[in-house]
Amino acid sequence: MTRSSSRASGAPEPSSASTAATASGTISPRPTLKERIVAWVTEFLQFGLVGALAYVVDSGLFVLFQHGPLGVLAGHPNTANAASATIATIFSWVANRLWTYRGRTQENVAREALLFALANVGGLFITQFCLLFTHHVLGLTSAIADMIAAYVVGFGLGTAFRFTFYHYIVFNGGADENPKSPESPKSPENPASAEEIEEREEIETGPGSTRRA
Repeated sequence: MTRSSSRASGAPEPSSASTAATASGTISPRPTLKERIVAWVTEFLQFGLVGALAYVVDSGLFVLFQHGPLGVLAGHPNTANAASATIATIFSWVANRLWTYRGRTQENVAREALLFALANVGGLFITQFCLLFTHHVLGLTSAIADMIAAYVVGFGLGTAFRFTFYHYIVFNGGADENPKSPESPKSPENPASAEEIEEREEIETGPGSTRRA
C-alpha cells in the first residue's frame, strides 16, 4: 500500500514504532539494573531511618511513662510497653506513608493500616519464634543466647519480613500507575493495538490523503 499525499509532499511517513508510541502515550523505558538497585537501597535506607526513629519513640515513651515527671504508668511496665509500642507503630506507619512509600499508598486507608499492623505482628512473631527455638529446641538459655536470638537473628529476619511485606503488600497502591512498571499500559511491552495504530496513521496522513493498494 502507498500513500499519495504524504509521498508527493515529501513528508516522512510515521514509522510503526513512533505511531505506536504516540497512540499509546509517552513511553517510559524500563529502569536499568543500576536504577533498580539505587531505588531499593534508597527505599531500604528510608525504611531503616523510620524504624530507628520509631525505636526512639518507643523506648523514650516507655521510660517517660514509667519514670517521667508524671509517671502515669509507674509500676505497670507491661502497660507502658504496650502503650509506647502502639504509639511508635502509628508513628512508623504515618512516616512510611508520607515519606518512604509516598506515591504508593492505598486508597483504602483502613485496609492499609490493618496490613501494616499485621506486618508488625508478623515481625514480632518471627522474633518470638527465634527465642522459643533457642530455648526449647537448642537448649540455649543464657542471657547472651537470648540477646542473639531476639535482637540479632530475630530482629534481622523480622526486619527483612517487614520490609518485603511493606513493599509488595502494604504500600502497593501506586504500582499500576508507575510508568516504569512492567504492568504499566505505557510500557514498551504493551504497545498500542492495531486499531489504535491505524487510527493514528489516518490522523497523521490528513483528510486529503488516499490509500491505494
